[in-house]
Amino acid sequence: MKEVKIILFIFCIILIVCNYSICDYFYYNEEIKNIKNWWKLKSIIYGIIMMTLFYASLINTKGLLKFVLSIGLGFCISNVIDKVFFNVLEFKYNDIIMIILTFCFAALDYLKYRKK
Repeated sequence: MKEVKIILFIFCIILIVCNYSICDYFYYNEEIKNIKNWWKLKSIIYGIIMMTLFYASLINTKGLLKFVLSIGLGFCISNVIDKVFFNVLEFKYNDIIMIILTFCFAALDYLKYRKK
């Protein structure tokens, strides 16, 4: 599992270094609409970076740290889903559902570990 962690961290470093070029590849134009899409893609890439970092940190982690990292991972996943499919400018029912699901899955995972 150590190799998987290293690969995920290297992937994050590559995304950090290349995110500007990735956004330029898809939205290299001076129109206002493309600038908005460029920044939206950039924020999605940063969300994916954070998601991958939390996931890599979760590997071989136990106890309360795993619970906290699971909540962070859940928030990052819901953030990316929100940016891709929903409106990030308003707090709506789907945000509440994602927060509740994040805490439920993190708590279930933590309780499963505590029983062992």
